[in-house]
Amino acid sequence: MGKKKLLTYFLLLSLLLSFHMVSVGQDVRISEKYNQKPLTEILSQLTEKYNVKLAYDPVALSELKYTGKFSNDKIEKVLKAVLKNSGFEYVKINQVYVVKKSVAKIEKKSSFIQGIVRDRISGEALPYASVKVVNDNTGTVTNTDGFFTIQNMTDDSVSIEVSFLGFNPIKTKIARIDNSGSPVVVELDPKLFVISDVEVVKSISKLLALGNNPGEIVLNTRKVGETPSLSGIDVLAPLQLLPGVDGTTESLSGLLVRHSPPDKNLISYDGFTIYHINHLFGAFSSLNSKAIKDVRLYRGGFDARWGGRASSVVEITGKTGNEKKFVVDVGSDQLAGDITVEGPIGKKSSFILSARRAYTDYYRSPQFLNIFESAANDIKILNKSFTVFGTDPSAPSYMFYDANAKYSLKPNSKDVISVSAYVGKDRLNYAQLLSSPFVKELSDWGNSGIGTRWARQWNGKFYHNLTFGLSNFSSDFALYDSTLSKRSAQLFADTVIRDYKTSTNLVDYTLNLNTQFTLSKEFLLEFGLHANIVDDNLFEKYFRSTNGYVFIDTMRQSSFYSQLKTGWLQLTYKTKGLKSLKIGGRLSHHNLTDKYYFEPRVQMVLSPTEKLDLKFSAGLYNQFINRIYLYSTSVKYLWVASDGVNFPVVKSKHFISGISYETKNFTIDIEGYVKETSGLSFVQNKIVRTTNNRFVERSKLYLLDSRALGVDLLLKKTADQFEGWLAYSYSKSFNQSSSLNGGDEYYALDDHLHELKAVTLYRYKRWRLSSAWIYGSPKPWDEIILLPNLTISPDYEKNSSRLTPYHRLDVGISYSAQIFSEGMVEFGLKVFNLYNRNNILARPYSLTDTPISDYLQGKSIISYNDIYGLGRTPTIFFNIRF
Repeated sequence: MGKKKLLTYFLLLSLLLSFHMVSVGQDVRISEKYNQKPLTEILSQLTEKYNVKLAYDPVALSELKYTGKFSNDKIEKVLKAVLKNSGFEYVKINQVYVVKKSVAKIEKKSSFIQGIVRDRISGEALPYASVKVVNDNTGTVTNTDGFFTIQNMTDDSVSIEVSFLGFNPIKTKIARIDNSGSPVVVELDPKLFVISDVEVVKSISKLLALGNNPGEIVLNTRKVGETPSLSGIDVLAPLQLLPGVDGTTESLSGLLVRHSPPDKNLISYDGFTIYHINHLFGAFSSLNSKAIKDVRLYRGGFDARWGGRASSVVEITGKTGNEKKFVVDVGSDQLAGDITVEGPIGKKSSFILSARRAYTDYYRSPQFLNIFESAANDIKILNKSFTVFGTDPSAPSYMFYDANAKYSLKPNSKDVISVSAYVGKDRLNYAQLLSSPFVKELSDWGNSGIGTRWARQWNGKFYHNLTFGLSNFSSDFALYDSTLSKRSAQLFADTVIRDYKTSTNLVDYTLNLNTQFTLSKEFLLEFGLHANIVDDNLFEKYFRSTNGYVFIDTMRQSSFYSQLKTGWLQLTYKTKGLKSLKIGGRLSHHNLTDKYYFEPRVQMVLSPTEKLDLKFSAGLYNQFINRIYLYSTSVKYLWVASDGVNFPVVKSKHFISGISYETKNFTIDIEGYVKETSGLSFVQNKIVRTTNNRFVERSKLYLLDSRALGVDLLLKKTADQFEGWLAYSYSKSFNQSSSLNGGDEYYALDDHLHELKAVTLYRYKRWRLSSAWIYGSPKPWDEIILLPNLTISPDYEKNSSRLTPYHRLDVGISYSAQIFSEGMVEFGLKVFNLYNRNNILARPYSLTDTPISDYLQGKSIISYNDIYGLGRTPTIFFNIRF
């Protein structure tokens, strides 16, 4: 009996061990005999008896039967035998055996994986998401519509890691498909959401990240409101916190990227160009983050896909709208209110509509008056005690509005059709007629645009994106200023009159065809066509006199019709250790110069390890539509076209090299650059002494060449509740003109040796805290040194004097709470320039109001107008989303 009990216990233990091994799926062994048994019953038995995880269509297998015998055989051998000659095969995905229709000889042919990356919450496609093949150090990025293809796959399935800024990266396994199959959908979630058979890699929401190309930085539009900017929905304000972007201008209309003028930046929004991007004279941008899905800044050295600008590119992709449910978002601060509505239309289309309007023509908050006085620095506001809701006729009547709309249609899994629209306008009506100065200004300016787009992923190898954009920039500005200027120690008052008018109407038509042809796993061929027509009409008149004597009386009226036709080609090669090598170029013909222009480009990113990148780029860049800057006026520029005579084609050479090291929680990025630009134009008032010992101020056009060089450093640390970075730039900027400074090179007005930005974003439970401290070393100003006979002194050197250093601290705090079932409310306070630093941004010069009298009294005939930055400005805001 003892032996029998021992044998019984041994058998029971063996059975338990066998059952355990089967249950964990480590070594399943099958012993069965089948005689014309339906395939569905066999598979069902394998699931129930042997605990094998199977997925199959019982209807498709209902007519199939199998006869055979197995003795201690592995599950793979059993499945292969029972499916032989049935027209079906199996694929193992994450311990699940998926039975599917077989593809003839697929195991012997290289194939591909085609997919699309989407937002799990809204259903929107995610552009430029990273798709990495696990354990291979290779991969790709999604295109503008979220499609991706992994070529030359010989395995039935592959593990990939997918990531996109602001979403939880995941690892998952997907199977390859044939050319006729629909793309595999990979969904990312902006919240911590664990999905079956998917591994969440890291749940960290970042505001910014490095892109895949030299000079590229990506912004998370979901988090731009956490920065302490004047407007919580200003999508471009965080750009000024990046290395290489001047953060001391306090004006997005003056977005300076690596010491190039603002007009040298291309702002591309869903296929059309935006020429004017700001509200309130540059206090914040007119681009609403609630309507924007993706923002990418290319600080220079960009590839052959982009053209028409000589410095940098800001690529903006608008949201397509929530495809799963209706969402309403409402917000407000002391300047404006906004509303956003988005949702599905049927099963295949969606929409988004976002609008914002200022209260400033009805409610004049202290914040508005503070910003207005600083931004419109050439208008003197005498009455500082305007009633908040009153109708004081001497108070500035100013308002702005902007709106974004987009409709998207996806008729099938391969096509995307969309129509996008944008408008941003500012209006000012100001009259001070009760006492000197007597001022009257009436201005209306802004930008509108519309873009249509058709994109199609034809198959795993070919993709096209066709866009047509129409953009219109218009500006009508009229300022009349009559001032009674009393002379010191005298009762006599001089009458000084300024009368300035400008009118601009620019229409831009753009047609773009971009195509991608995946030649193999290593090679991607891109080519495209670009056509651009710009019709520009402008008028300018400036009159200035004292006691009837005219110092300035100029008028310009012109029109331009510019046609640019371009073809471009680019080949990308990548392999293990070489993330990308892009060689390409653009060939353009311009009608006004009747010449062809070739722009070669090259980019290379080496990856010796998974975390380390070595970067290099170089290229030539031409610009045919440029701004002419007009000093000492509210509207400081006019757009003109290069004609090869009065206005040359702006040409720029870029050289960039750098290194970046990036882990999940830490980033260090260093880029050095040299940029040489020729053909820059600007207008400056020149003081001239006439033959009858009088003085006049004449407007003259100067042509410049510029040279900028520097090093940009980014140190960034990220944790679960914290994100912070240091952005440091060491740089120099020079100008050179045969007509200025004796032909010698001199410092540009935007030159400053050091710039440092320290940014912190911290989240504690429902609280969010942020701070940004900005420091800039002194910038130049042009101090005119005259001899007693009012000729230029030999000691004078242009832009040789320096302003005081710039620095300020911005802070923010907010609290968010959940309302209803899925709603969210957020409110908070932001303070711009917390310690109220009195920063001088610029010091332009002009003739004094009474130059003859000043000269006779031995006084300087030149006056300097200090332009100050914004003082301490608090902003209270709230936002509701449901």
